[in-house]
Amino acid sequence: MIQRHVIVVENESLLRDLIARTLESAGYSVATAANAADAKRSVQAIDPDVVVLDIELGPGPNGFEFAESLARTNPEVGIVFMTNLPDGRFAGDEGHLIPKKSAYLRKSQLTDSQDLVGAIEAVISQRVGVQFRHDMDGTRPLAKLSRRQLGVLGMVAKGLSNAQIAVERGTTVRAVEGIISRIFEALELDTAGTYNTRVEAARTYLKATGNISGE
Repeated sequence: MIQRHVIVVENESLLRDLIARTLESAGYSVATAANAADAKRSVQAIDPDVVVLDIELGPGPNGFEFAESLARTNPEVGIVFMTNLPDGRFAGDEGHLIPKKSAYLRKSQLTDSQDLVGAIEAVISQRVGVQFRHDMDGTRPLAKLSRRQLGVLGMVAKGLSNAQIAVERGTTVRAVEGIISRIFEALELDTAGTYNTRVEAARTYLKATGNISGE
């Protein structure tokens, strides 16, 4: 059997080492990188078959930006996104589309190491099914929201006022109010209830992105 070469790009050191050890145990040759700059150097040195790539990589390019660069320089390298984000709409103001030949795994949905191994093999064979595309799961968090609504909700979660969001989006406060109203409706939040609807909406977003627990 030909040994496959994999680069694990993950900014959390403990998780990065755990993934690397898991894949080594499965028979892969593994290198690691903590950020996009390290990953670029590793790709040049190793010429991997697949990159297992987190999206949130701290300062510098995120996983999507690195993947887009990799597609230009090394289009034959497969990508397995492995992240807390439910889908690409959560990354940046406009969000990102996932290439069809890539896998997209949410860390919270992985049951064992075979999920990741299966995704890697599916990417190598270019037969990525829906079981390895968690971003297409209709039950994923905030699936009902449009890309625009999700972007506005992300700004709400950052603590921006309606006026600040309007400036960021180049629109009117009234337009922002309309979007937020539809967000509350989609999330089935009780605007006449005793809790702060805006805070609850922000909490829902942060929970979906893994930034707070579900407790």
